[in-house]
Amino acid sequence: MSVPDEPGRPRGFIDSAARFEYARLGISIFLTALTNQQAVLLAVVWEEAGFAHRDIGLLIAIYGIPLVLMSLFSGTVANRIGLLPTVRIGAVLTCLGLASLAVTYDSFFGSLASRLVQGVGFALFHAPVMTYGTTRLTQERFVQLFGLLSAMAPLPYAFGPILAEYVYHAYGARLFLLLGSLPGLLALPLLWTVRPGEKAQPEVGGLTGLMTSRRIFLPMLAAVVYGSMFGFIGAYMAPLMLERGMTVGAFFTSFTLSIFGARFGLLALVENVDRRLVVAGGAIVLAAGLLMAALAHNVTFAVTAGFVFGLGHSVGFPVISAWICDGTPPEKRAIPLALFNATFFAAITFVALPASVAIGRVGYVPVMVFIAATGVVLAAIMVSAWMRRFRIP
Repeated sequence: MSVPDEPGRPRGFIDSAARFEYARLGISIFLTALTNQQAVLLAVVWEEAGFAHRDIGLLIAIYGIPLVLMSLFSGTVANRIGLLPTVRIGAVLTCLGLASLAVTYDSFFGSLASRLVQGVGFALFHAPVMTYGTTRLTQERFVQLFGLLSAMAPLPYAFGPILAEYVYHAYGARLFLLLGSLPGLLALPLLWTVRPGEKAQPEVGGLTGLMTSRRIFLPMLAAVVYGSMFGFIGAYMAPLMLERGMTVGAFFTSFTLSIFGARFGLLALVENVDRRLVVAGGAIVLAAGLLMAALAHNVTFAVTAGFVFGLGHSVGFPVISAWICDGTPPEKRAIPLALFNATFFAAITFVALPASVAIGRVGYVPVMVFIAATGVVLAAIMVSAWMRRFRIP
């Protein structure tokens, strides 16, 4: 986004007020994500409630249906009613969905309804709030600042699982779920303290035109692979750690601190590196972290695995997000980011059901090795695409 050279304008922001809006937005994303990420222990909650592995996998995966569909159309909704109204509705529904689980968690169909509400809510929140965030930024330092903003969503993993595990085991599922909804409630007032952005405008050709564009094939493929690896970790790393006698935080704390720390430093270094090479490098590091997690039988190895996995995600994910927006002005980014988020969330959630069936048959390690191999394949595809530019016709 090009802006006039305003005296005193902070570097990377459209004006002085935008820097403080950016900060408040980051806090809102963090608090809402802290509520939403209580799902990291839902597999444990439902397992102790007596649900079968297949039912647990279904409940984790079913969340993806509204999440993906509403993410896909969240750009269209934002174009109709505005970015901020869409974000606010999504935040309210995210809190409602988790809080209602305090009543419904021991019922399969009750849990199903709560998960659907939560899925709709977070879908309406996430892509539009990121789109709004881009309207506060210029192209200067865009990848770094957008990367830091998007890091607010996984940041709760740094301490959330440890706190959630303590509350759950100390007070039970009902209070754990009620307390888990409080951060999202605290975030709501902040969403009324930022200025409305420019009215969102649809991408030329709309969603259909964008989906058939060749330019998005590689970033969408990357979204699927990155999402599958991230989704497996989010759904099954907690029960795996507990099964091996380790605290959940052994992996998730180092994972999240790695994400946040790397985005402060590394993203500035790769801002001008070819997107394909950055995504390829991130995929290799993600695969290495997942393989290390598969072999982690002590806390030191689990902490290292979390750090490596977080490093790969921290470098690759914001670059893919920026890639899908390349050449698109801020007021037209709602639909591209909605499509990206829908694809990423689809991979995150739909990996849960086949993974649960496979884990039941062959165990965690072979499944994790297979998923890690997809990262290596993605890296090979990205490097091959990059090398084509040097071929002589």
